[in-house]
Amino acid sequence: MTTAPKPTNSDDVIREHYRKVAESHGASPRSSMEDDTVREKELEWITGYFRHLQKTHPALRVLDLGCGNGYALGRLALEARPGDKFCGLDFSPELLEIARNRGLKNCVLDRGDARALQFGDNEFDFVYTERCLINILDWEGQAKALREIARVLKPGGAYLMIECFTDGLANNNKARAECGLKAIDAAYHNLYFEPEKFAAAIAPIFDRVTDESQFPLPSNFLSSHYFVSRVRYPALTRGEVVRNSEVSKFFSFLPPVGNYSPIQAHVLRKKA
Repeated sequence: MTTAPKPTNSDDVIREHYRKVAESHGASPRSSMEDDTVREKELEWITGYFRHLQKTHPALRVLDLGCGNGYALGRLALEARPGDKFCGLDFSPELLEIARNRGLKNCVLDRGDARALQFGDNEFDFVYTERCLINILDWEGQAKALREIARVLKPGGAYLMIECFTDGLANNNKARAECGLKAIDAAYHNLYFEPEKFAAAIAPIFDRVTDESQFPLPSNFLSSHYFVSRVRYPALTRGEVVRNSEVSKFFSFLPPVGNYSPIQAHVLRKKA
């Protein structure tokens, strides 16, 4: 369980956390997530939805908001066509420098803040965040970031939101309690979304894409993995959560069932 420092300024807490991340992990895919299964399944969502949009867009302008060390952008670059253009934005100067060192083509990288994006209205076809907005430690700031994302998207543009929600964490902790395990808290540098507040905030600006025939990856894509790795495995071993255990990797093929992961994926389309 992570011990929280006593923050005096939440932005400073985030900057310091990711300075340490950059120092520890560099260009590694584990920079923002040390659970390899989680990271790979998130990237499957991002690259898969990018391919899906390519079917209907001859060229795409894409924003990776919270691009970190640029690993996800590097994966997307492998799928890019000559007309596809990328922007990566991050709050951490140390991670951004690592991203720049990748030398990605057709990609502009800059420092920025999700609460006040430096872009004009209606600039992007596709925006995605990968556990970025949970680093904004007040609800008002998170809601402002959602409005900013809608502003810079073109009408009908897509926002793939891979973020953490309180309901999945609560269900996971209920299952852990039934197995005699202690609750897992959100990390000190994260504020998870509450589903009701989130639904009210996006209603005026986004429509949810829920038709899986359009794209078959479900929002609860990590539920089974979190149940195995955060409930079943520690219940068997009577120990702490061990990321990347052989048991968890063995069961990573399971289809997602239930709502046991705080990390969820939601596809939102900007209202016309």
